[in-house]
Amino acid sequence: MCDYCVILSLCVLLNACSLAYKSTGDVLIGYAEDQGVSYILSTNDVGLSCSMVEAFSPFLLSFSSVTAPPDQLAIIFYLLAGSCVEFEAWEEELRYLRAIFAKKPIEAKDARIAQQRLLVQAARRQLNGYHYLTLAIAEPGAECPEFSDENEELYWLIGLLDGVQAVLNDIAAGGSVEVPMDITTKVGRGAVCLDNEKWWGAPDAIQAAIRLTIPGHQSVDRDFEQVLENALKVSFQQGASLPYVLAAQVYLGQGKIEKVKKVIRHHSEMMLKTTGNKRFKILNEVSNLQIRAISDRLWTEATGARTPIGKMGTFWNDPDKAIETIDIDEIL
Repeated sequence: MCDYCVILSLCVLLNACSLAYKSTGDVLIGYAEDQGVSYILSTNDVGLSCSMVEAFSPFLLSFSSVTAPPDQLAIIFYLLAGSCVEFEAWEEELRYLRAIFAKKPIEAKDARIAQQRLLVQAARRQLNGYHYLTLAIAEPGAECPEFSDENEELYWLIGLLDGVQAVLNDIAAGGSVEVPMDITTKVGRGAVCLDNEKWWGAPDAIQAAIRLTIPGHQSVDRDFEQVLENALKVSFQQGASLPYVLAAQVYLGQGKIEKVKKVIRHHSEMMLKTTGNKRFKILNEVSNLQIRAISDRLWTEATGARTPIGKMGTFWNDPDKAIETIDIDEIL
């Protein structure tokens, strides 16, 4: 009889624990959806946002087994978490370029390996974000979903960016993650589901970036370079940096360095003239860091050092520009 009592007591305790876990998960996920995400989106401290999403995401997503999975939250958490790893990869790329500049082949090789390892991690995170988009809303590429509100449109846009960045980072990492290339086709089709003016020119910029950079997507029916330039005009008016990142990546991949410089100059001008959308400040801040990383790459290739403080939007070979030098005795 006691054996039955013990078994019954264990069942009651386990059920009680499950109910407690579910209620706790519901509260935490509800808080994250109602308050946490809006706070992250509106902050301009990328470092703190990285710490939050990297530490909090596994804990929050662990409640998927006891309550409704927070698929929408995972879309944005994985995009930011992937971007956080990209920041580390950029530093390794700069180390690689400095080693090349200084003719240190062994250090250059080590830096390139470290960079690719980090890009693998970034691609995996962003691919996860794209997969959560397919669970939370729909898989892009077919009919456009009927968005319930503006927040769902935002998650759709972020999920599309997850897909694009996962493909690009996997390519840069040598294809180690094996991100399906057909994601780019689906993302391009999914971008037309969003209003281009409302979302800062980003939908057109995504389509153009895919058409201009991914093999097999080129088109003779439409001038997608002009589409990209028009997207930049929209983003300039609204103070949005995201389309500028896509444009700089496109032209850098094509080897059109002067166009890359033009994009960076135009972006720097925009930053002086507009304040951007305060509600989505973190997306702008991440994009600003990506633009700065591309500027750093150009400066380091040419001079061995990254963009000098206060010199964003300018370059080492600008007319009548004095190249700054550092007296080694002042450092010592």
